[in-house]
Amino acid sequence: MHKHLQQAIDGANDGDVLIIKQGVYKGPITIDKSIRFIAEPGVVIDGEGSEYVVVIRASHVHVEGMTIRQSGYGKGAGVFIKESSHVTLKNVRIEDTHYGVYVESGMHINIVNNVIQGRDVHFAQRGNGIHLLKTKHVAIRDNHISRVQDGIYLDWAKQTVMKKNEIIASRYAIHLMYTEGGIAKENVMTENINGIMMMMSKQFTIERNTIAKQLDYRGYGVLIYDSEHVVMHNNTLRHNNTALSLQNARQCEIRANEFINNYRALHSLYENKDAIVVENQFLGNMEDALIQGAPIVFDDGEKGNYWDTYRFYDWNDDGIGDAPHRIRSMYSRLLQRWPSVQFYFQSPALALLDTTESFFAQAQAQGEDRFPLMDIPDRQNERKKWSWKLLLFGSILLLSSLTMLEYGRRKIK
Repeated sequence: MHKHLQQAIDGANDGDVLIIKQGVYKGPITIDKSIRFIAEPGVVIDGEGSEYVVVIRASHVHVEGMTIRQSGYGKGAGVFIKESSHVTLKNVRIEDTHYGVYVESGMHINIVNNVIQGRDVHFAQRGNGIHLLKTKHVAIRDNHISRVQDGIYLDWAKQTVMKKNEIIASRYAIHLMYTEGGIAKENVMTENINGIMMMMSKQFTIERNTIAKQLDYRGYGVLIYDSEHVVMHNNTLRHNNTALSLQNARQCEIRANEFINNYRALHSLYENKDAIVVENQFLGNMEDALIQGAPIVFDDGEKGNYWDTYRFYDWNDDGIGDAPHRIRSMYSRLLQRWPSVQFYFQSPALALLDTTESFFAQAQAQGEDRFPLMDIPDRQNERKKWSWKLLLFGSILLLSSLTMLEYGRRKIK
């Protein structure tokens, strides 16, 4: 095992590029100069149980290409970045560490295309994959994170971008506490307890993520608690216990998401002031929505959502149902009291319950979509496009038939 890596760093000057040759190097090491630290294939830095393996305490540092392993427990981390700016961590593999990457009081940090794999112990004994504390302008992109406590944890972080990360087998894939600004976009979160847990945060966007198989009995695809000004749109939430829970979520917009084959698609608890749920698709969920608290808005005054349980008509063909969709409540109450009734999901017995309840909908409804969509938006646009094509084709056939008929009539004469 080589032992001179720290000596090479100590002998470097700001702006130098250090190329690390293949081999196993002993940690911990501290980078306190503005250098590019590039590893050739096969470089391993082994902390041998020390608290941190790689410590960065300088700005304008670039670290790329090595495997980092064996930190200590407690606050131990594979990479610890403190009070630094313009730091890039790229193409690094971090394994057998407590925290993967821990950033404290940093800004303009890029964490890109890394693999972070925690220890094979209970999640309560693991640290987080990427942990941000009091940071600004951090970009976390194209990372694969697994077997950690929380995949990405934000605490008092501002303007964080999380894009195209894959997070599996953790407690919370993304956990936001006192976070302000930023976006979670095009991430894939599967088989965690919770996908996104947002608490006491604001001005955040959740866009085009795939959130699937959060099936623990405590599991949520997304839980927005005591947060405000959250925009959540164009996400796919599939096969979760509860896909989305709003709990004191203020001024939130839930638009154009797919809720597919969840045990419960939407759970609204307490008062979600000025929250709107519109242009979403509810498909194949055992329970579309459970409202426990103040009502929420299911339309914007012109359009509502697509519900595969909606059973009315659209006589004027404007794409909006002629009667409101009332959120089912009788089945929800039965399901809460006797979970075994889920056995009757999509059965003739449940269809009869739906029909019977419709006669008492005004008294029983938990919520109401006044303008339910008759078709999935993309499918509706496609249907209109094909309607014009069929109309044009039919017109051509009609004109051709009339021409042939007139030609035949003249030939007979």
